[in-house]
Amino acid sequence: MSKVGMVHQINVSGGGVPKLPVAGRVYVSSDGLDGDDQDDKRHHGGPLQTLCLYSLEVTEALQREGHPISPGSAGENVTIAGLDWASLARGQRLRIGEDLVAEITVPAAPCAKNAPWFIDRY
Repeated sequence: MSKVGMVHQINVSGGGVPKLPVAGRVYVSSDGLDGDDQDDKRHHGGPLQTLCLYSLEVTEALQREGHPISPGSAGENVTIAGLDWASLARGQRLRIGEDLVAEITVPAAPCAKNAPWFIDRY
């Protein structure tokens, strides 16, 4: 794994999970991705959680274990392949695509709505 990852998929939803893939480009502001929303704004979204990022490799490892998860299921806006997640720290900035720079702020809180993507349902 490296510090250079590749965007595998961009995902949005009108609220809740799974977030579904978007073809092409999407506009991102401090309010989030165009066309994306969260059902629980107390725990998700806001200026410190504008984007949620998740690992394609973790998703694929969970699939190999038999979990019915897929990119976007965990509520991530950007599914990324090839990134060394262990090397990331708060305050670090990531370039995503050609025009976006995002700063790592806080880890996403686990959400009970993700239970269907796991065999043991958490």
